[in-house]
Amino acid sequence: MEALEELRMLALREALDEIVGANVLIETALRALLDGVDSPSLRLLAGLSRKEEADAHDLFRAVATELELTPAAPADIPGTRWQLVRMLCEAIAEGSMEPAVAADLIWHHGWNELGYPDTLQPLACRVIQHDDWNPSCGVERDRFRRLIIDEAKRLIDGPWPPA
Repeated sequence: MEALEELRMLALREALDEIVGANVLIETALRALLDGVDSPSLRLLAGLSRKEEADAHDLFRAVATELELTPAAPADIPGTRWQLVRMLCEAIAEGSMEPAVAADLIWHHGWNELGYPDTLQPLACRVIQHDDWNPSCGVERDRFRRLIIDEAKRLIDGPWPPA
């Protein structure tokens, strides 16, 4: 996933009051700098030590403002959640995030928090199948990974947000 998109996804999660670890913010800031993204607060965030992690969230909010990553309408919680779901589906489809990890985030921060919309249920089922897999079931685990990718592509190819 492109560093700026990763920062944007973290900004969405922060706007939804989700807990994002300081270490994740710092590591993402460092990757973004290495990818050529720059802002004064991003440099400070990327340079934080473990002892300074308490400053990470304030600095990240400054980064989000400087790079205009903050969602346009943070009060529209469902809309912001759907935006996060779409970004995660795109990351799955383009191969920039591990499908099971991104789908798990969609399950917890999208499907659960949006009240279990029917359109996300097939993806949630694929996550369960992937997570509950065991070698004796006679199906390769990679099959469930491919099904997650197919479902993410189906979602982004359809109307948005899905009805």
